[in-house]
Parts: sequence; structure tokens; C-alpha cells
Amino acid sequence: MSYKAYFDGSCFLNDCGIGYVVRDPDGFSVCQVAEYGGRGDALKAEYLALTALIQRLISLKIDQADIHGDSRTVVCQINGQINTREKSRFRQIIMSARRYFDDHPGWRLKWIPRKENGMADSLATEGLFTVKSSK
Repeated sequence: MSYKAYFDGSCFLNDCGIGYVVRDPDGFSVCQVAEYGGRGDALKAEYLALTALIQRLISLKIDQADIHGDSRTVVCQINGQINTREKSRFRQIIMSARRYFDDHPGWRLKWIPRKENGMADSLATEGLFTVKSSK
């Protein structure tokens, strides 16, 4: 059986928040993370969230995972369904993520509608505003 993971990024006034959730095969939460991701835009926040989730899956030694995100651009670029330009500012991140997926054939990256990604979205917003409230 496979774990399920969800990621999302949020951006407000060039501050990025990231959030992700990992659930075990029975649906119980293994971890829920809300973090500040630094400065950037919405697409950067999405890539930061996926990268952080990948690192967590590796640290947890999870080899079977259905990974869900609501950014069609991110999911399609990582899956190779959208070409990545040589000069893309995210090319290095994309190519690195593709290598992680190649190294973990039990991981599957899937696009889901935003309404199905509510927990990760809430965590990304929480990560964003946790830092903003302390400024």
C-alpha cells in the first residue's frame, strides 16, 4: 500500500509559505508541516513545497507514495508533460526533482484540483503568515 502526500505553496507580497502533509496507507497523518519559504512568487513557493516534501519522504524512507499538488505547471513539468526551457529559472529544481522520482519508482506525482488540496493549502498559508506576524 502507498502513502499519500500533499503539497502546496502560498505567496503574498513576495513572501512564500509552504505546506505539506504525509499520510500513511491507513490515512493517519505521519507529518504536517507549515514553513516560511523565503521571498519569491507563487510558482517558486510551489517548487519549494514539493522540494521540502521530497526531502521529508527521503528522510522517512518512504518508497511508495502518491504525491498530490494543485499546481498543474509544477506537476506537468516534473512529469515531463510540459517542456522545460533551457533558461527556465526553475530548471535546476525541475531536473533535480525528476532525478528523485527516477530514483524512487514507487513515487507518483499527480495533479489534483485545489479543492482537494485543502490541508496543504491551509498549512502553506499558515507558514506564510506565521513569519509575517512576527516581523
